Amino acid sequence: MTILMIKSYSNLILKRIRGKRRGWVFTPKDFIDLAPRNTVDQILYRLVKQGIIRKLKRGVYDFPIIHHKLGAITPSPDTLAQTLASQTNDSIQPSGAAAANRLGLDTQVPAKTTYITSGHSKQKQIAGYTIRLKHSKLLAQLDAVPNLKPVVLALYHLGKNHIDNSVINKLTRSLTVKDKSDLFKLISKVPQWMVPFIFKITGKQYGNIS
Repeated sequence: MTILMIKSYSNLILKRIRGKRRGWVFTPKDFIDLAPRNTVDQILYRLVKQGIIRKLKRGVYDFPIIHHKLGAITPSPDTLAQTLASQTNDSIQPSGAAAANRLGLDTQVPAKTTYITSGHSKQKQIAGYTIRLKHSKLLAQLDAVPNLKPVVLALYHLGKNHIDNSVINKLTRSLTVKDKSDLFKLISKVPQWMVPFIFKITGKQYGNIS
């Protein structure tokens, strides 16, 4: 491969990195449409040496946000987890505990940085964080309605004995008409114990929840 070809590949990769803007976390896979994998690795190595990008761990890099006082900012756990999952093309969501907290259904803040994944359970150390990925068969059932994944995972986390009228009312008020329609379509994909609660949230008639 000639120096001119490598320079051309380098320009293409650098253009993509800058086009994504600072804060982007990526892997070599994000450039395999631009250059051969070995070439991508070489170019990323050089960009790290030049201080343009940063290596967070093997196979994971970022184009860091630079604060005028704090220097390079560490990416958020959510961004890091998404990038780790993308390495194996797995879907990922914050844990049910995190989803319940973000939806205002549970005031307890999760102590661990845990995510639900369609892939294998694993734990990774990256950028000072311990990212825990926990496999869930349920997650793959929800791909058709990604915006409702946090709702279903939050309900699953809370469990049958901790979903009260307060939880139901909050979701009833916060979900749109379309959200409720899509949520109702999931009743064949969620655990049976969750079905009566979905009827209640979507305003359907089901009977008493026991």
